[in-house]
Amino acid sequence: MSYLNDPSSNSEMRLQAVRGYYELEMYDDAWDELKEIEKSYPLTPLIIQMKILLLLKEKSWDVALGLTQKLQQMEPENGAGFIQGAYCLHEMKRTDEALALLDEAPESVRSDAIYFYNKGCYQAVIGDVDTAFDCLRKSFDMDESLIDVARRDPDLAVLKDSIDSQ
Repeated sequence: MSYLNDPSSNSEMRLQAVRGYYELEMYDDAWDELKEIEKSYPLTPLIIQMKILLLLKEKSWDVALGLTQKLQQMEPENGAGFIQGAYCLHEMKRTDEALALLDEAPESVRSDAIYFYNKGCYQAVIGDVDTAFDCLRKSFDMDESLIDVARRDPDLAVLKDSIDSQ
């Protein structure tokens, strides 16, 4: 079968277009392309992940949370469903639930700097600043660029002086 006639390669190319629109902040175009993909292809984890990213931009926390749960079921070893689901819960002011979801995440997620960064943010919001800073330190060790992000993160205002000393 040639590459051009392979339906899975066509869906992958279309998903690349969605990602491109997303990165260019052309969200309406990304949604339009996703709708076209869904007419011809089954709902895959990659399609769900793109939908979640777009919903997060729209701050559609409830809908995004539902899709993160579907992603967790489809690919339980994929950390995206857990990290993004926890983010939705946190944004919905359900930070304790967000922390519990991160604790349920597969072990593979604990090698992701964002896991520790988000956990640090959530710990800071609930007032556990020592655990928050320990988590942030781990995230900074994995990805130094997160230090600059942390300096601007309102969830981490209580740790501003500690972060500035990094």
